[in-house]
Amino acid sequence: MKKYFTALLFASLSLLVGCNGSSGDNPTTNESQTVNSITLAILNASGQSQQSFQANDEVQLLATVLDSNGQIIAGRSVSFETTIGSLAVSSRLTNEQGQASVTVTNVELAAGAGTATATIGELTASDDFEFLQATAVQAPSLASQLLVDGQVTSQFKADQQAQIIARLTTNANQPIVNEIVTFTADIGTLNTTTALTNSQGEAKVTLLSDGQIGAGVVVASLGEDSEVTPSQFNYEIIAADAVIVDEGIRIGHIDASGTFNEGEVLLGSDTISAGGTLGLTVDLVDSEGNRINTPTPVSFSSNCVQSGDATVDESVFTIKGTANATFEDLSCAGSSGIDDAIVASITVNGVTSIASSTVSIAGEQLGSIEFTSAEPTSIVLKGTGGQGQQETSTLTFTVRSALGNPLAQQAVDFTLSTQVGGMTLSPTSGLTNSQGIVTVKVTAGTVPTAVRVSAKSTMNVGNETIEVQTQSDLLSVNTGLPEQRSVTLSTDIRNPEADNISGVEAQITARLADNFNNPVPDGTTVNFTTEGGAIEPSCITTNGACSVTWTSTEPRVPDHRITILATALGHETFFDTNGNNTFDDNDGTAIVNSTVSSGRGRQVAQASGFVDMSEAWRDDDEDNQYDAGEVFLDFNNDNSFTTQDGLFNGPQCQGVRCAAEDNQAIHVRKAIVMVMASSSASFTLSDGAGDTFRSNITNIRQNVPSISDGSSQRFELFVSDTALQAMPRDTQVTVTSTAGELFGQTEFTFDDRLSAVTLEFLISNPAGGEPQTGVLEVTITAPSGTTTSMSPLTINLN
Repeated sequence: MKKYFTALLFASLSLLVGCNGSSGDNPTTNESQTVNSITLAILNASGQSQQSFQANDEVQLLATVLDSNGQIIAGRSVSFETTIGSLAVSSRLTNEQGQASVTVTNVELAAGAGTATATIGELTASDDFEFLQATAVQAPSLASQLLVDGQVTSQFKADQQAQIIARLTTNANQPIVNEIVTFTADIGTLNTTTALTNSQGEAKVTLLSDGQIGAGVVVASLGEDSEVTPSQFNYEIIAADAVIVDEGIRIGHIDASGTFNEGEVLLGSDTISAGGTLGLTVDLVDSEGNRINTPTPVSFSSNCVQSGDATVDESVFTIKGTANATFEDLSCAGSSGIDDAIVASITVNGVTSIASSTVSIAGEQLGSIEFTSAEPTSIVLKGTGGQGQQETSTLTFTVRSALGNPLAQQAVDFTLSTQVGGMTLSPTSGLTNSQGIVTVKVTAGTVPTAVRVSAKSTMNVGNETIEVQTQSDLLSVNTGLPEQRSVTLSTDIRNPEADNISGVEAQITARLADNFNNPVPDGTTVNFTTEGGAIEPSCITTNGACSVTWTSTEPRVPDHRITILATALGHETFFDTNGNNTFDDNDGTAIVNSTVSSGRGRQVAQASGFVDMSEAWRDDDEDNQYDAGEVFLDFNNDNSFTTQDGLFNGPQCQGVRCAAEDNQAIHVRKAIVMVMASSSASFTLSDGAGDTFRSNITNIRQNVPSISDGSSQRFELFVSDTALQAMPRDTQVTVTSTAGELFGQTEFTFDDRLSAVTLEFLISNPAGGEPQTGVLEVTITAPSGTTTSMSPLTINLN
């Protein structure tokens, strides 16, 4: 009766609102009227009373103002407040119906419960409402029933045939057509086990006795992999000459004195604990008060069962007129407890009779609080947010009972592990919604740091106070900008075969991190420029990294060495001496490192100071100095290259060495060198002591001295591309001789490198051997198949 009374009350309030709150006279704006009462209604977009809303719904707050005679008062200001969501306006004047209305929106899509308040003078009215997280789309439903001669029943005689109809509908109760429904029946024979749903969503089969008598279960389903719950019902086939139970059947229970209590379910107890079980009993009698001995199906249900928060044996056959079932609470009680009406019903020849009783389920005790999520997990300093960068993070917690169920309307208090830089938390406490969920928002301050949010909830049970607490995962507050010392640039190949072949590709990857060495926010832009070949202009980071493709093409350079420069908007490196994550006067002075400014080197950690950098440039001649004609990035737009300014260029700075507000950033940069290696090779074969025997660099052709018996000849073989750089990666170098024995490096494969190689080997003339003449040959084969060969060199063994 409790839920019925609540529903009736809401309906009455809705009628009053529709009638302007009274049946009195026309409204008046007479200032002499004294406000006697104010009421507040929480409505949905359709104007209906409601307390639970989806996170993106709008909530209407409707206040009605009356005087002591129950007459409406127009033209008076009503103030509104809410502890969750945002008000479109904070106050409104009452209209001709004495009503003032405002809208509450949930811009942050936060989940949780709150209180709305309307105030006029010293009078207030308030009510609670909640925002829920999105729920899953309800699956289609399948319902089935047994019909004889067009009438719904649970029995039929052996000489009759019955029809089974299963109806498949969407969650909006629309029929679903052309789906295969599978049927099974324990007793009797089906004319077919499958049927297709028609335009009404119905699949029909016929059930025959086939000489069988007894009770069984019919199941209709859409297959093992379907998300649709199978439908089932109990039925009975009775003898052809049996008498169908009369329509005067009654349901209730027979007490210990033998008295039949019609319409009442016998409960094992009037009260159970949260998560407890309860025995249910009903008896069936005929119009004369005699027990019904024919097995008859009885259905059990309750409000908690229908909401999925409790279970019960939903269909039970009577044995000698009595049916027993078990009820179990799962999560219906919440923290405050609930009264649940349990209903037992029978349907005979299309007529349904019911019995009911109410059980009180005690409230659940507080069990735990869990950190669920933070979105996003990294935020940037206040005032530095932009595209893809947020200054606030929403953290979600879930409160559960000792049974593991979500607890609604449970207060949760929040605290920050640090408030450095003005970091804030809002709200500092909140109420869980019906899903046990509550959210809190963290807003970054002006100092980079790492922070956790602690959440605590308490419950008083008798003389005992239960307290649960948890912490969120680590939330990072950073500049959102890369710092120079944390920029990396790499290529998947440093010496591609690219001087004389166009279209060869290399993947160039940039990796960037902030002052904490955490990956920069997704969406950070990295720009590229190259001295030779062509390169994609930019890429956008994901998890702190991104890649572009370099392709061999013109321009090409005489020495085959090209510089690639990557830049991004960031800040200079500083070494924090006092741990406040801000460069200040205690942190030292400027450090000048030309290799850092060029992007070619790195700065080792120092005790203090900051690395002062010039504008970025592409150091094509690799001398770590800007030279006229080299490409540079004009950060301050003064049309000239600007050297170090002696000031820290970064957002987290306090003191005399801070750059101006419009110069609190710089292009962080990194450069790499690649060789656009030629397919043809250059080589020089010498003895390592000044005599050269073969060289296609200097065109030398000189004979090798004869190798005496028991002696050896040492050789050095220098191999490079045509610009004296490394040959392409995977180039093969092979040395062979048809005279003497070879020792040392006679085979070599070029790896990922920039420089040429020198191989050392010797030819030995074993003692006591016969004089012999042979040839020494060198073959150099590039990945493309291009071969460079040394003309054979005669070897004489004495």
